[in-house]
Amino acid sequence: MSPAPLTFDRYMREHYDAVPGMSSAFAAHVCAATMRLQRERGWGGDAAEIGAFEGRFLIALALALQPGERALAIDLYDWPDIHVGLRLRERLAGLGLAERVDIICADSRRLAPQRLGGGEGGRAIRFFHIDGDHQPQSLARDMALAFACMAPWGVICLDDMLSPAYPELGIAVAQALQANPQWAVFCVVDREDIAAAAKFLLCRQEYAQAYGEALAREFADRVWGMQAQFARHRALVLAPRPRLTRFNPGGSVDPVQ
Repeated sequence: MSPAPLTFDRYMREHYDAVPGMSSAFAAHVCAATMRLQRERGWGGDAAEIGAFEGRFLIALALALQPGERALAIDLYDWPDIHVGLRLRERLAGLGLAERVDIICADSRRLAPQRLGGGEGGRAIRFFHIDGDHQPQSLARDMALAFACMAPWGVICLDDMLSPAYPELGIAVAQALQANPQWAVFCVVDREDIAAAAKFLLCRQEYAQAYGEALAREFADRVWGMQAQFARHRALVLAPRPRLTRFNPGGSVDPVQ
């Protein structure tokens, strides 16, 4: 009797923490819920990740796909050693996912959208996770690549936002949104700790309300009582442990969350 296929929930319980990487389990659950909403609404497409590394977040995305959809694993696969790509291949094979993932060994900053199936008549991407080299100029190029490859309902997830290690990444995001006003951040996924940093979820403006409302229902007990303020819009904030305090006239303080 062959073993049951690996599911997202079982991967998160049994494997996620053992795979090298820093993306939080909370963020993985939020992103999988976003992809589930896409499936429920008939919004298909592939998934992609820049900075696939050992596959921790990539595998979570791959397990949220529908039959016939692909996960694209983009990386130079040269850090911390030249065998990282081999370890990823072995891990995918061991989990029964080798046929679902296309490994692309390339510098994402030099990739054309056509390489990922983008362009007229190509395969569109519905979820794109960007976890590159954390330099502002690289993030700008990676976002431009993602913008060119996305399905109309596509979601772009930006890693290590608001990280104390990479404080200038937010500048690149603000500039990209100013240059592409049809896109908006609809959700900020707060950090689990200083290493498992926050993520921004972006989509086209016309889909932002649908995504935000769906995630607010799905994670009702994780909705922070304030919203994130961007130049042209506000966004939902989800936190593993939301906490908010109200400061009253006279100096009294009440916990809101």
